[in-house]
Amino acid sequence: MRISELIDILRDKPSDADVEIAFVTPVDDDANEIVVNHFDVSAIFSPSEDSVLLISGEDDDVDELIDALEAGDELEHG
Repeated sequence: MRISELIDILRDKPSDADVEIAFVTPVDDDANEIVVNHFDVSAIFSPSEDSVLLISGEDDDVDELIDALEAGDELEHG
């Protein structure tokens, strides 16, 4: 998703609205079921001029990740 697309979506929302991330995952590869987990956005980090990370998780874990990113550590994509 491009930042302009996200801005367009959020532009009409109240400025005090909550932002969550929803992860949709299959229960089982063979099942026709899904699980939806909702997480609050805890932090935003911009590792480069053309990307932004919306970060969610436990406060201590988020703080540790932000510290690592600010120190220049690379993220593994998985």
